[in-house]
Amino acid sequence: MALALAGKLSIVLVKQVSKPIASFVKREAKLHPVLAPPLAWAGSVFYRTNINLTRFVTGQGWLSRGSIQTIAPITQEKATDIGAELLGESIVFSIVGATVAYEVSRQNRAKAKEIERAKENERQQWEAFRRAADEREALRHELMELREEIKRIQLPTTPPARPSGIKSRWSWWW
Repeated sequence: MALALAGKLSIVLVKQVSKPIASFVKREAKLHPVLAPPLAWAGSVFYRTNINLTRFVTGQGWLSRGSIQTIAPITQEKATDIGAELLGESIVFSIVGATVAYEVSRQNRAKAKEIERAKENERQQWEAFRRAADEREALRHELMELREEIKRIQLPTTPPARPSGIKSRWSWWW
């Protein structure tokens, strides 16, 4: 829970830090002689697409060439402003997206380490189980050998047979 909250807060922090960076880039890109024309083109394309989608969603129909409803052109400065705004939002989105991707990969690595630790623990437990089973088998084998040796050494429970002709002192009783 605390890690999820820290991750979310770090994303918000990165987003807040990336906004001044994006505004600096927007301001400088508008004044740059090489970047201003592509920004104006992107801004005018975005403006036309936005107008067409708005008309389509509101039910005014899709605008085609030669229709009565045409889109009024915007000034170069306004198109550059829209393009610079797109650039700034792209920068913020890219920075936040990279942060999210980093957090996800970090969490995946942590999860993979945890899984690896669990697998190692399981492997160690199985190894201990195998050692215990081997030891039990060795002890069982040793016990069988000891039983065999006891049987071999053990005195018979019945008295040995007496040679014939020898009478015991209790022979009259039998």
